[in-house]
Amino acid sequence: MRAVLRACALAMAVLLAAQPAGAQTSGSVVVTGPAGNPIHDGTPAFTVTTSGFLPTELPLQIDLQVATAADFSALFADTTVVGTSASIVIPRLLPQKISIWWRARIRTAQGVNLVTDAVGPRQTQAWLTLISPNGLNGSTVDTTFPSFLWTAVATHAPVKPWNFEIVISRRADGFPVQTSFQPETVYKAPAPLETNTSYLWSVTAWLSTGDSIRVQSFSTFVILSANSPFATVLYQNFPDPFPNARVSTTCIWFDLKNQSNVRIDILDLRGNHVAQVTPGRGLGPTYPPGRYGRAAVGSDSGCDDRLTWDGRDDTGRTVPPGVYLVRFVGDGVTSTKKLLFKGK
Repeated sequence: MRAVLRACALAMAVLLAAQPAGAQTSGSVVVTGPAGNPIHDGTPAFTVTTSGFLPTELPLQIDLQVATAADFSALFADTTVVGTSASIVIPRLLPQKISIWWRARIRTAQGVNLVTDAVGPRQTQAWLTLISPNGLNGSTVDTTFPSFLWTAVATHAPVKPWNFEIVISRRADGFPVQTSFQPETVYKAPAPLETNTSYLWSVTAWLSTGDSIRVQSFSTFVILSANSPFATVLYQNFPDPFPNARVSTTCIWFDLKNQSNVRIDILDLRGNHVAQVTPGRGLGPTYPPGRYGRAAVGSDSGCDDRLTWDGRDDTGRTVPPGVYLVRFVGDGVTSTKKLLFKGK
């Protein structure tokens, strides 16, 4: 019996010598990840460096963990290498617009574990963002050969760079007037676009990983012409319905062929007066020939704030949600458009 007890004690001593507690390790670990918040990299690179480990503790097993939960219960990436340092690129595109955390787990040759403090939360960026022309309420440009600009989150080898398809289409019928496949994030129209025509544009991006995304412009853009309009026209207000998550007013555009007094009113469906848009706010009553309601060239607002309606009557009271009428009278033309006010 004594011999058995001695053997058990000896085995326990050997086990304790081979498996020292994690606090007994002499080394330290530093994890360097992507800078900034939000993170600008879609496939970020991490560097794990170690120091102070004894020769008997080498080689080290380095485990980099990237998680979408602070307790690391939801791992997005878990990469293991062997050595004293590691440079690791996440080979998958990080999900967009979420919080992530990262840390390193080290295991010595003797089986001692060391876990670094978690870094986070850090926000990931949208994969694809359209820059211009991309005003929340429309944009105006002064050239028939406009340029289009967008950005995408950065990628690192082994993930190959993004490829893009840009499509410019007429808003009226959705017809794609120009399309281009390219790796660059800027596109200049090679053929002229029509003036005084509403266009939308979109970009589709894809990676070698199979990830892809399509983003469309917030609203339309219009190329302004220096020439006088050929006709007096009231355009459909936009956005419609309104308000939405981006803007609280709706824009009213019109073209005027000849100099004339102009009056624009908001009516209910029974024809009762609700609000007067113009004359007022420094505009009218007499207008020279031209195009009105557009923002200044280069602006991303898409709208002249003086020719908008915010859903209030002439007394400043917000009207009930529902369908209303925009009535235009000018240059011998009377024109009416329906609009939908969603309420506030």
